[in-house]
Parts: sequence; structure tokens; C-alpha cells
Amino acid sequence: MTLAPPRPADLDPQSLATAVADVRRAGSLTFKVDGELLTYTATGDDVVESNEGEGDTVVVLSRQDWQHLVGQIRTPVGLLLAGALTFEKGDFPHFAAWDRVLRYLHNGVPPYSPDRADLKGRDPRAAMSLADSDEELREQLTTMGFLLVKGVFTPEEMAAANAEVDRLAARATPGDNESWFVETDEGQQVCRLVYATQRSETLKSLEQDPRIARLAALLDPTLRVAPDRMEGSAVLIKVPGKTRGLSNIPWHQDCGTGGHAIFCPSVSMGIQLTGSSRETGNLLMVPGSQGQTLPFAWTEAEDVPVVEVDTEPGDVTVHIQDVMHASPQPTAQGGRRTMYVTHYPATLWDHIGPGEAYNDLVRNRTKEVGALA
Repeated sequence: MTLAPPRPADLDPQSLATAVADVRRAGSLTFKVDGELLTYTATGDDVVESNEGEGDTVVVLSRQDWQHLVGQIRTPVGLLLAGALTFEKGDFPHFAAWDRVLRYLHNGVPPYSPDRADLKGRDPRAAMSLADSDEELREQLTTMGFLLVKGVFTPEEMAAANAEVDRLAARATPGDNESWFVETDEGQQVCRLVYATQRSETLKSLEQDPRIARLAALLDPTLRVAPDRMEGSAVLIKVPGKTRGLSNIPWHQDCGTGGHAIFCPSVSMGIQLTGSSRETGNLLMVPGSQGQTLPFAWTEAEDVPVVEVDTEPGDVTVHIQDVMHASPQPTAQGGRRTMYVTHYPATLWDHIGPGEAYNDLVRNRTKEVGALA
């Protein structure tokens, strides 16, 4: 079986059974790579691999794209958006249903279980401050996958930052590669400013602030910011009401389109320019879900704890990029503004140059994204 990578030695049968439950309805899956076949078939709580016969879904990939899938450089969604998939039988949802199984078989990344997410008796809704020690902040972050730090920046600093966001938003135009837009009943509205610190010294000062550097170093002191790639430091602007586009982002991991092997673990600091709530649009988190997988198109289940992260202007949220989180539609007036500053491991610079990030790909493929949604 030249295509099939060896299974990790420490696979847990119960974890595999949990992942296999996703694919019982999807049927068997075949990859066709340069004429070679590899078929995965769920049998009970296990998976059988074969080089003979075609499954219910047949996906044609290049050798390089197959290696990217196995190596966690691209995910099924990332391959779809890149136009790298051809289906001889079946369709994308049937392929995506196998994602958790494949990640466990290929890389040992387990499916999410509340039992595996050991919260150590800590409160996932705890609000911390810069007065807390690095050890206490780090323990909360690495246990939950996220952290809320209150009162990091002053009202005056946030007012100056919002004035800059107003300026940049006023000059943004669809397709300018400096912003994202969404469709509303009133027309297009800007929902995100990307590479923002390349055009604003005020926002750059926040990106480079020692308070942000301290929070970024909690996970790994060697991580560093990337102003000129991965969309740099971006400002999310929550547009109220129903929108068509990527203003309201469903449950995801930040490596959900690919790149886990390149830029995880990394950490994002969300500087709360306005604060957040259900009414203005807030952040939802599954505590302890980092380093695990949830099913494609997952929705909240009774046994999955979900935390709403409400904030005030000047607070900072910190999250590990592969924690499961969502940014739902505001229930009322909308308007949350959050500036995200992300610090990455050095491997990022070996693989991704300016303008080559996964979000750069998605931003310029709005039709494909809309079709996927």
C-alpha cells in the first residue's frame, strides 16, 4: 500500500471508533493518485485500507496534494477552495466526513472528547488581568485553549485605534486586497481590514506593544508576529443582520483550511476595540478542544461545553489557533471591532510568503466560498 502512511503506534481503539461514527453514512472513500488507488472502508469501529476496488466516493488528487493532505498542510476544505479536487464519484460532503478519521489515522490527532479535555478544575469563564503572574496566565491558556485578560489597554488607546479603523474602512473597496466585504440587503459592507498595520502607525504600535508581546510569549517565547503575511494584523468588524460572506464565521479551527503542520501551535491576541456581547457579536469557545478535531459542519451538542466570551473595550482575548471557536451573527446592533495580532512559529517563514496565506486564497475566491457555505 504505497499510498497509505503507517498508522501511529499509539492509536486508541475508542478514539478511532468515535471518529469512524462520522463516516458510517458517508460510505467508503477512494483516493486515486497518479493511477494508484487507496480505499478506506469503515467496518464496525475500525477502518480497512485496500488498493483494490473503488469506494462510494472517488477523489482524484495529484501526488503533491495527496502528500499535503497526509501531512496536514492542506485540509479537504483547503483542497476544494484551491480547485485541487476532482470527484469521479460522490461529492465533497462525503469526503469531508472522513476528515477526522484521516487525521487520526495519518497523524494521531484525536477526535474531540470532553473527557480528554482536562480542565483541571479551573473556570473556563475566568477573567484574568496583567496583574496575574505569567505562570497563572499560561496555565489558564494552555488548559482552556483561550484566555480573557481584562483592562489591558486604556479607553484613550482604543479611541485612537477606532479612529484609524474608521479611516481605513472609509478607503476600503471590494477587491483591494486590503479588506473583506460582505453582502447585506443594503449592499456591500466592509467586515475585515487585513494587513492593517502596514497602513497605520497607530495600529502598528498596538501590534508591537510590550503587553501583547508578553501575552504572546505565554505559549512559546520564540513565536513572532508576521505583519506582511497571513493577513498580518487584521481588524474584524461585525456587520449587523444577515450577511452573505465571511463576517459571521461558523465553528472552525484557524488551521481549518490547512497549515496545521506549518503554523501550529500559534497564538492570536484579540484586542477588543469596542468590546463584545451577543448583541454586538461575540466569540464562542469550546474549552480544551485544542489538539483535537470536531466533525466537519459540527454544531453544538449536549456533551460539548461552549463558553461565550463577552468583553469590554481594552480587554484582550488570547486563543491557541487550533482551539474550536466561532463568531456568530450579532443578535442586535452588531458593530464589534477586534484587532487580531497573531504570533507564529519560525516554520511559517520557511513555507508562506507575503500574500500566499490560506486567507489570501479564500478572500479572492468569494464564489467558491459562497458555494461551499
